[in-house]
Amino acid sequence: MRQQLSYKMVSLSLLASVVLVGCGGGSTTAVEQTLSGSAVKGPISDANITLWDANNTLIDSTISTNGTFSFPKMDLSSDYYTLKTENGRYTDEATDSNVTLSGTQRLSTLLTKAELQSMLSTGTFAALTPETTMYARLVQKRMDNNSSLPVADAQAEIEALITKVFIEGTSPLSILPGDKFLKKGNLTTAIPKNQTEAFARNRSISMSYLVRDLGLTPKTVFDLMDLVVIDLEDGVSDGITIGGKDINVTEEFGLSRAKLFQDTTTKLRNGQLSDAQREELRLMGFNVDMFNNSLASDQALLDAEVATYLASTTLPTLHVLNVLADEDGNTTDAQATYTLTANKDVNVTIETPDGSWVTPMWRYNNNPLPVVIRTDRGNAMTLNLNNQLDANSTIHWHGFKIPADMDGGPDTPVASGTFKAYTFTMNQPAAPLWFHPHPDMQTGKQVYMGLAGVYLLEDNITKTLEANKALPSGTRDTVLLIQDRRFDGNITDPVRNLAYMNMAMDTDGMLGDTILVNGSVVPKQNVANNLQRYRLYNVSNARTYKFALSDGSPFRIIGTDGGLLDVPAQVTSVTLGAAERVEIVIDFSRYVLGDKVMLVSKPFNGNMMGMMGGMNGGNGMGGMSGMNGGNGMAAGSMSGMLANGAGMSIMRFDITSEVVEDVTLYSSLPAAAEIKTRRTQADVTNPTERQFLMSMGGMGNMQTGGMQQMSFVINGKKFNPTRVDEFIASGATEIWSIRNMSPMAHPFHAHAIQYQILSRNGVPATGIDLGWKDTFLVQPGETVKVIGKFEAVNTGDYMYHCHILEHEDAGMMGYFRVGITGQLGAQ
Repeated sequence: MRQQLSYKMVSLSLLASVVLVGCGGGSTTAVEQTLSGSAVKGPISDANITLWDANNTLIDSTISTNGTFSFPKMDLSSDYYTLKTENGRYTDEATDSNVTLSGTQRLSTLLTKAELQSMLSTGTFAALTPETTMYARLVQKRMDNNSSLPVADAQAEIEALITKVFIEGTSPLSILPGDKFLKKGNLTTAIPKNQTEAFARNRSISMSYLVRDLGLTPKTVFDLMDLVVIDLEDGVSDGITIGGKDINVTEEFGLSRAKLFQDTTTKLRNGQLSDAQREELRLMGFNVDMFNNSLASDQALLDAEVATYLASTTLPTLHVLNVLADEDGNTTDAQATYTLTANKDVNVTIETPDGSWVTPMWRYNNNPLPVVIRTDRGNAMTLNLNNQLDANSTIHWHGFKIPADMDGGPDTPVASGTFKAYTFTMNQPAAPLWFHPHPDMQTGKQVYMGLAGVYLLEDNITKTLEANKALPSGTRDTVLLIQDRRFDGNITDPVRNLAYMNMAMDTDGMLGDTILVNGSVVPKQNVANNLQRYRLYNVSNARTYKFALSDGSPFRIIGTDGGLLDVPAQVTSVTLGAAERVEIVIDFSRYVLGDKVMLVSKPFNGNMMGMMGGMNGGNGMGGMSGMNGGNGMAAGSMSGMLANGAGMSIMRFDITSEVVEDVTLYSSLPAAAEIKTRRTQADVTNPTERQFLMSMGGMGNMQTGGMQQMSFVINGKKFNPTRVDEFIASGATEIWSIRNMSPMAHPFHAHAIQYQILSRNGVPATGIDLGWKDTFLVQPGETVKVIGKFEAVNTGDYMYHCHILEHEDAGMMGYFRVGITGQLGAQ
């Protein structure tokens, strides 16, 4: 049953109290021993703690101090007992506000005589939490409805129900055994006794996050518990309505838990946790010793590395990627033809500041570097794939609005030794698009081995801006393809092979220790002291970068995945998840001849996966470990892996000439630019927001080695090639809500559409989020809402998925079908 309660107040809190009532009788057994307990929503002080028997007779009362209490003598003469709090005060963990309780705002628990006897004999504390409060009330309701039901049976039934709603599937660390329902323990100590107590306290705090994130006041947590109890009376969680919002309690609680974990690990990386808090994280399975360095320490390590590279005289020169020629030989018509032959074992020389080696890679057209296609809006494209691999492949046209049969998804494989002609007309704004393979379960490997290319789409707007000197162009417009890789052997070896999926944590996303920029390690580029335009592509399988200039100078972002921004945004850093792109303009006029500055990725709190020392046999990702012996690799390399969030040197800019600036960057796009129109709720044709929940689905076996892996899913389902999950009307404009209750950030990507971001956690989009996006990063605990129109050209089946390619290959993906009207849902 759905229960409703409305509030106007905006704030947050944890669950604090609930009423439990007993009924029944039993034999008498006199046991005069002390019963102690803890009442935590944070720790409740000055509460009147009352003890009731099964006949609802008051046995005794006492006062809590800092959340703990005790009854000097216990006379066990009833089948079960209820403990309740009345009044009291506590500090809400999510808002740090002081909360004073009154009326029915209380915590409680229900314990049988046998449970109490065991606790008294061992000196074990009773625990009163939001969970035990809902548990006790529901057990009592079961007993009231069936007087012959043994209390132990009612307890087992309700414990399983509370576990299903508030524990199973809600924790980013759900595979750890200590995350389970708890009625016993002192939850007020500086360091919990064990993992179970640590998780119980964590869940109590998460309840405060839940209420805060719903925009409600801290004490509303007790109303929320009331509604949940009513909802669960029939044994089924149907959802509740609170503060005018319909919510799925399990999903919203899971998001709050993910947000709490993300906030806590950020504080850990910032050096803001006490020793006791660090120990509590350790109890919950985090290998906090891997992150002894704060972000400030990691930045210091990066600064030292940058100083080394700024002084280096051996950096390789940045490669300029090869632009393919239109095969029809006519550059003036509205047609273009290209052939892309997917080859294996193309020898690629990897240049580094400390020498070079050769690596066999997979490339298009036997080109040692990724290729570039540069073409105009409106062109009729013929793109021929010649698959010379030993397996099926495809070419997915990433960010393109084209028919599904030309999209290059896993449903249209191209067999080894065969051809496929992709034909479509490009009718969308100029943008930094790209292409890569998308075969079922092999996307990660084929991209990692080197198959990726750039597709630069131009239009009349960009051409006019360039001609009018409002955009840098020509040699002042550079593509930077950035990817991390892992190589076997040593830097002195003449030949080194790429290593793929050879470590336990690789199923969480491939992370290497070598950063390639257009195929080289820490290259340099000679530039003049003027405006330079760079198209930054994150074509890594899983890594997120936080790009910045080493001296902290600002730069301007002029475009995102789907085209130019209406108004350039000035920033000092920009974060890109896998597959995201930005166009930036750096003003080198602030430098003088002979100056040098680095492009770096600044340290940031990556994801929690690398800190989970209790998983994968204790194999976690390391944090930054300092310089890697001057081998031309980024700082922080550990056993072939560089933690997601570690600081990294990307490349160097050398100011080698002085010129008179002739470009004045545009301040606003022309009126004809589509991006100037922001879609709103008024444009929506499907009034129901489409929901996508990213979560951790559990444990499974890797394809090789028998190692354990964690799987990630969307809406609780792994990809099934025979199932369509979402049905969308042709031409529809929809709002999609993407939520992440997993322990790591996921870049969400949908084929065939460019979205506009509406909000992140309810905060309206600003800055670069105003651009068009086909891929966007969703942090743990975050909700991102986007709006997009499925153009008439979009017909058929398309993919939505996480663009951490190892997650996609493992099933974090689904189909949506455009052009089918009628009932929405899965088939």
